[in-house]
Amino acid sequence: MAKKPKTVRVGNIEVTPLTRAEHRRLDRRIKKKHDKLRRKYKEAHGKKVDWIQYTFEENELYVGIRFTDGTYFSLDFVPQIVTHSVEYSDMSSGDEKILKTYYLDRSL
Repeated sequence: MAKKPKTVRVGNIEVTPLTRAEHRRLDRRIKKKHDKLRRKYKEAHGKKVDWIQYTFEENELYVGIRFTDGTYFSLDFVPQIVTHSVEYSDMSSGDEKILKTYYLDRSL
């Protein structure tokens, strides 16, 4: 008879704990992701933050990060309208029935 895996209840959901191999695989994936993020803005990696400031002026969000060594990292954000989907629908029945989807951005 096969040994039944132990399960834990989280709310109303029954969850099977990860095995050691799954933990190692997950830890490697997390480490790889963190290493990739550290390389993205390598000038900021390992520095101590002195302060962070943000302002919103002329429809632009500005975030600045000042480091204790006197360097500064800034991000500017501009709001824009981006197309998420283009669809052709039949509304004659009162309910929306999508007849054709021309474009659908799946990244959101």
